[in-house]
Amino acid sequence: MSKQHPPLRNTLGIPVSLSAVLLFAALAWASDPPWKSKPYDRWDEKDIQRVFSDSPWSRLTPVARTWGKYSAKDNQQNSQLGGRDRGIPSSNDTSAENSTGGDIDFFVDWASSRPMRAASARKAILHGDKKDLDVEKYANEPQEEYQIIVQSKDMGPFMHRDEKFFQANSYLELKKSKQKISPSHVTYERDSQGVSSAIFFFPKKTASGDPTIGPAEKTVDFFCKLEESSLHVSFEPPKMVDRNGPSL
Repeated sequence: MSKQHPPLRNTLGIPVSLSAVLLFAALAWASDPPWKSKPYDRWDEKDIQRVFSDSPWSRLTPVARTWGKYSAKDNQQNSQLGGRDRGIPSSNDTSAENSTGGDIDFFVDWASSRPMRAASARKAILHGDKKDLDVEKYANEPQEEYQIIVQSKDMGPFMHRDEKFFQANSYLELKKSKQKISPSHVTYERDSQGVSSAIFFFPKKTASGDPTIGPAEKTVDFFCKLEESSLHVSFEPPKMVDRNGPSL
């Protein structure tokens, strides 16, 4: 009977076959997006930035600047102060110096999704704001409505107009059914410079209890009027999937 040779091992004492598996797993981890390959509580700064800038839940689009400067009276403060998840600097001074013209970039995020909530929570933890925050629990908290957040370094249109204006002048449009969904309400988050974010809330169900965005929908467009310009981005629900499945 031939003698069995022990499995080959690398310099760390790990069987070569196991070492190859671990290497393959590490390469897969590195190549796959974090929302599919890593637990939320393991995300680092690069993972967070990838969710914010290069994920199915995030869109960046230029909008022609058709609004002029705004004055201090437009910067109405309220008692609810909010932060800027992306760390976008304010450009109130720029807005005040220029009249109109040029393009301004707007970020539009599907904020009610698990990856977006996880990225916001991880950023708060890494930057020392909420060290004890349970990212997994926060990301998975049920959201009663879809939430879309709009941010830009120039939030002039939101200084000029209140939340009711944007509730009446924005909507989601489903490409397959052509149905338009109006927001139930819009809220502003503010910082020391004024409006930092505008959050649009959309119902998840119709009056009859059916989903407003059915599983057959491949594209959902978000439209919002900004003075004489329009903000328009498209989301693709089939791609909005993380480690736990579809997430809107």
